[in-house]
Amino acid sequence: MTRTIQPARQGARLRTLLTCSALALVAGTGLAQETSETEETEQREETVTVYGTSNPIAVFDYPGQVAVLTRDELDTIAPSSISDALRDVAGLEFSGGPRRTGETPSLRGLSGQNVLILLDGARQSFTSAHDGRFFTDPSLIGTAEIVKGPASALYGSGAVGGVLAFETVDAADLLSEDESWGVRLRAGYQSVNEESLGAFTAFTRQGDFDGLASFGLRQSGNIELGDGSELSSDDDIQTALLKGSYALTDAITVEGSWQRFENTAIEPNNGQGTLGTGDGVLDRDVEKDITTDSFRGQIRFNPMSELIDASFTAYQTTTEVDEFDATVPRTTIREIETTGFSARNAMRFELGALSNTLTLGGDWYKDEQTGIDDETADGTRGGVPNGESEFTGLFAQLETELETDIGEFLFVPGVRFDEFESSSDIAPDAENSDDAVSPRFAASYAPVPWLRVFGSYSEGFRAPSINELYLDGTHFEVPHPILFDPAMGSFVFVTNEFIPNPALIPEETETTEFGIGVDFADVFAEDDRLVAKVSRYESDVENLINLSVNFNYDATCFAPPFFPCSAGTSESSNVDSAEIEGWEGELHYDSDRLFARASFSSIEGTDKTTGSDIGTLTPDRLALNLGLKVPEWKARFGTRIQHASEFERRESDGAGGFTVAEQRDDYVVVDLYATWAPEFAHGLRFDLGVDNVFEEEYERVFEGVYEPGRNFKIAATYQFGG
Repeated sequence: MTRTIQPARQGARLRTLLTCSALALVAGTGLAQETSETEETEQREETVTVYGTSNPIAVFDYPGQVAVLTRDELDTIAPSSISDALRDVAGLEFSGGPRRTGETPSLRGLSGQNVLILLDGARQSFTSAHDGRFFTDPSLIGTAEIVKGPASALYGSGAVGGVLAFETVDAADLLSEDESWGVRLRAGYQSVNEESLGAFTAFTRQGDFDGLASFGLRQSGNIELGDGSELSSDDDIQTALLKGSYALTDAITVEGSWQRFENTAIEPNNGQGTLGTGDGVLDRDVEKDITTDSFRGQIRFNPMSELIDASFTAYQTTTEVDEFDATVPRTTIREIETTGFSARNAMRFELGALSNTLTLGGDWYKDEQTGIDDETADGTRGGVPNGESEFTGLFAQLETELETDIGEFLFVPGVRFDEFESSSDIAPDAENSDDAVSPRFAASYAPVPWLRVFGSYSEGFRAPSINELYLDGTHFEVPHPILFDPAMGSFVFVTNEFIPNPALIPEETETTEFGIGVDFADVFAEDDRLVAKVSRYESDVENLINLSVNFNYDATCFAPPFFPCSAGTSESSNVDSAEIEGWEGELHYDSDRLFARASFSSIEGTDKTTGSDIGTLTPDRLALNLGLKVPEWKARFGTRIQHASEFERRESDGAGGFTVAEQRDDYVVVDLYATWAPEFAHGLRFDLGVDNVFEEEYERVFEGVYEPGRNFKIAATYQFGG
């Protein structure tokens, strides 16, 4: 989404001095701007965020850090997965290994269910110890927003680390002003896993109706890693999106959509598994069928009144992962269904010199999990407890702008109340319920149009999940320390068992953040623009929910008859106190010929009780995106460079010292890419690239496996309409 604003014009000496200072900060906003001219003034289009405050606001003006990626930016890098698309976003990392079925995001060191994922506003609540968090294809994404830091004041439980919000493409994204219909065809290939992509999209705008239908197929094989080895992975993905809206009156619009993602994969039971576990069941390949269906309906009411801008949204998302092991044979199923609705209204009014937007809203949603195992007597699946969680929340937020002789002020106070209740068949008499109040106050000050300082204080919370509360059954198997079965030619295996903990309490965070941003025009050339933002944040985390694995053989394992014998237990528990702090910055420069983007993040997390490192930490990561525009050829050429420092995670040894639990080397990855829209073929576009040009052997975080090696890729898009 864009809006038009006036660029700041500064004296050459002051502009040059402050530009150099901004570059020294190594920061920026990751914006996508275009420059145009009118007869009287030069103007620019400003990228805005919607999910930062739930109302459109310029990314530069937002009193915090948020990144927005457009469809054009995504097409340019031809991503195979969501992690490819978002690789260079500061503070965001993906763990779980190279398989798309196992990738899980972390924001500012917080991962798993501490990151809220929204798809067209619908919560994506699928969770699993060894699978990914959500399943969608990047070819269907129109806009991606990454809101960083606690957002519980708007979104409730799960937004402690931040929000990943994806909007699917619609007809308005693809149609030009003089078109009423169109067709878009896209085909692609990449070498690292012999992946092919084919997608067909048709869209139309007829009077008060606009609609879109898209279907895609993506197929891939084993992944060639940076060290020359292969990681077993065989995916057959089918996607579909049906979406439409109709204006019933000038004030009332209805919208509906259905999105489907279906992936048949041949890979180990543990999608994040990389090296052999020693467990014959977990290590062998299974047929994994992943299906996600998301239904969404919305009605918007926006009459000719500044006091009413209302919407009501209802949705249901069902994700099911079926695994079939032909060697047993055995079928296991995990299904999570999320049903919810939300309502909000934005009122805009003036009070003296204050321009205000008051947003009131609420939502309700329920997560239901079902586990099935056709090898158990009652059909239930160990480690996947049947249960449900129900949430209700109400929020209020005020956005106030004040123009004064000494500059512009923006104040954004907000607060939300949530209550929740979880239950499971595992422990029918052990319900878990609680409530939480999540306040946030953010503000910014712009003494001049090109400079803005900002700060915020926010509290967040995350309710314990069904899995964390009620996990039971076997976690993993390991060889018996003594017994060996000569007939089978292998060790006898014993188990580590999950222990339920229905007494878990919610995680709570308090976060402060302070930052500065600059926004210049005509820096090095006429009509160019440089935007930069850098911030420092600190989060105190109380009652962090952590899965503790007590791996310890029973004493009876070592003396005849060597049984009973177990390998300990695994239980979710609350860590008393933790601290996460870091620096984060992004920079964007754009001109008629050149563009550059830089992002930087550094994260540290510590368990205050033991001194051990916590979280998914990615210290000192720098990403550069540098390129050249050639408008005569309708082409762009660029390179992406990412550097990450060496990493190690320390754990307390209980005696005042520390041991290194995880470690990886530093790395530098270089990509090349180009985009070309030839003059002789109107509507045709090529996106080409080479990822990991120098075939770097690297790990994003410690996974025990390298990332993909050199990857040649090409995509062609042809669009026509009338």
